[in-house]
Amino acid sequence: MPLYSYKVKNEAGKLFTGEAKVDSEEELRRLLLDKGYTPVEIVEKNVINDISQIRLFKPRVKVKDLAVFCRQFSIVLEAGVPIANALDVLREQTTNRTLRECLDDVYDNIQKGIALSNAMRQHPRIFPEMLINMVEAGEISGQLDLVFKRMAIQFEKENKLNQKIRGALTYPIIVTVVAIAVIMILMVAVVPTFVKVLADFDVEMPIYTRILIAVSGFFKSFWFIILGALIVIGAGIAYFSRTYEGKIFFGTLAIKLPVIRGVTRNIMTARLTRTLGTLMSSGVLLIQAMEVVQKVLGNQVIREKIDGVIEEIKKGRGLTAPLAALNYFPPMVISMIRIGEESGNLDFALDKSADFYDEEVEASLAMLTSFIEPAIIIVLALVVGFIVLSVLTPMFTIYNEMSF
Repeated sequence: MPLYSYKVKNEAGKLFTGEAKVDSEEELRRLLLDKGYTPVEIVEKNVINDISQIRLFKPRVKVKDLAVFCRQFSIVLEAGVPIANALDVLREQTTNRTLRECLDDVYDNIQKGIALSNAMRQHPRIFPEMLINMVEAGEISGQLDLVFKRMAIQFEKENKLNQKIRGALTYPIIVTVVAIAVIMILMVAVVPTFVKVLADFDVEMPIYTRILIAVSGFFKSFWFIILGALIVIGAGIAYFSRTYEGKIFFGTLAIKLPVIRGVTRNIMTARLTRTLGTLMSSGVLLIQAMEVVQKVLGNQVIREKIDGVIEEIKKGRGLTAPLAALNYFPPMVISMIRIGEESGNLDFALDKSADFYDEEVEASLAMLTSFIEPAIIIVLALVVGFIVLSVLTPMFTIYNEMSF
């Protein structure tokens, strides 16, 4: 359905602008006239007159946007507002352009009699499968407002977890970039200046100084090649990480490398318990819930192992034994799941475990950061120390010769 922008006048002659998704310009013109507006200009938006129509330039719908949407939807539904009217209100006040266009389409489908979950299922890039399954369960049970409240809490927790991860990695990344920039400046601008000074004196240079001069000359002559190589390598790693082989490779590293494996396990444990607890508390079947959980773990190696867990559940073995057989998730979680299954309060046990491992994630990320930061500083100190030593040694030799 095409998107149109329009400019209209009311009876008092005041101008208004807006956007609408309709089948044709004639339909939009008729709708505006029916509302008492006089169309002044109607333009169909496309990639030529609006760059935001290109998917690459459309704002991404983040977890935070979904959390706000679910929270507002639950409040409106609790007030007794019908679903169609609630969507009409929400799409008008949604700030994210991509989500607003999606809600426009969902609203149109609701008006045609399509169920909310089916209308949302037509936008898998926007709405996660977990949210769609929860909405479907809410429609069946008649507790749609409660479902959106639970999903708001789920997305708020997930957003908080993502912020912790980004916060822990931001400083090491900044330090690394600054370190690389400092080394590049030293090699391209500073070292050649000292080389010119040393060239005016007939002094024998140590091997490490000659190595530094050779490396500096290479940097100065081929800096563009080095920069291009770094860009190509970065793009290559990014592409490889999206392939199946790349997901397996990096997933294996994440669960094998010291320090990182502890952080990875805590993150996946928090996601598994939080997501599974939310789904089961809304009446989603265990097998269906595990299939959704499998997609939010973020590690291809563990995701494939969950296939075996799902198969065992289908055979009637429950959740505790198959998860314990993986030998990956912490014993405390396995014990909590066992207690939850035996008592019939699995969703409650999972929620409590999720609260605990949210705090564990924060602690493990702090430990990871405290390990990475000194390592980067030590490497930078060694490189800068080597450069300083390589420059000062011949300078001292020249000074000593001039003193005699």
